[in-house]
Amino acid sequence: MEYVWIVVLLLLGIAMVGRPDLLWKIEHFWDVKNGEPSELYIALMRVMGTFCIIGSIIFLIALFI
Repeated sequence: MEYVWIVVLLLLGIAMVGRPDLLWKIEHFWDVKNGEPSELYIALMRVMGTFCIIGSIIFLIALFI
């Protein structure tokens, strides 16, 4: 069961690094019409996505040790 959360964290991290604009549109679907994310939002999403990927790899290694 622990593997599911690690995979979810890894996929979320990949999405945050690869497509932060798509995640912004999903997050603000009802709030903003034809809006775009700021450069700061995109940069912070990529940094957090990198931390999610690194964290999921560390958790995966910790499960096998």
